[in-house]
Formats: sequence, structure tokens, C-alpha cells
Amino acid sequence: MEHVDRNLEVPRGALHLPGHNGVFILRDLVGATYRLRAPTRRSGRRSLAEDWKAFSAAKNLKAGQQLRMYRVGNEYSVEVDVKLFGMSVSWRPL
Repeated sequence: MEHVDRNLEVPRGALHLPGHNGVFILRDLVGATYRLRAPTRRSGRRSLAEDWKAFSAAKNLKAGQQLRMYRVGNEYSVEVDVKLFGMSVSWRPL
């Protein structure tokens, strides 16, 4: 699996993110913070930008991994889908 080296495209249903160019904070499990934006592309799709590449490199995210993001107060946290022999077994906070 290749390492994530680009911005993350956000599903259209993820409407809870801040507006067009709004900045929000992603906090990881150890308390490190990452400043993110979710700008709208010409296609109308949104993607995570700014510190997203630093976050994905720090967490060694791979292409194809499923993530879920949730808001806690004014900040966001992320969990990754843990698979065993190709089957989802749990979600792990990052």
C-alpha cells in the first residue's frame, strides 16, 4: 500500500466541516495539533489541506485506509479502521 502524499478528498456528505475555507484544528491522541482547511475545488468537491500531509506522514497513513473524523468541542479527532486479514475489526484513535 502506498503512503498518502496528497490532500484527502472529503465525501460530499461530510457537511459538518467548517465553511469553504474555514480553518479547524485536528488533535491527535498524544495532544499534537494540526491546522486544517477544507477548501472547495472547482469540481465542487472538498479536500483536506494545509497540515493534512504532515498529519498523514506522522501517522503513517496509507492509501486505501478508511478514516472517520469526529468533532469534540471546537476540535476534531480521527480514527482509522483496523483490518485483520482484510476484515474490519475495530477503529483506532490516531
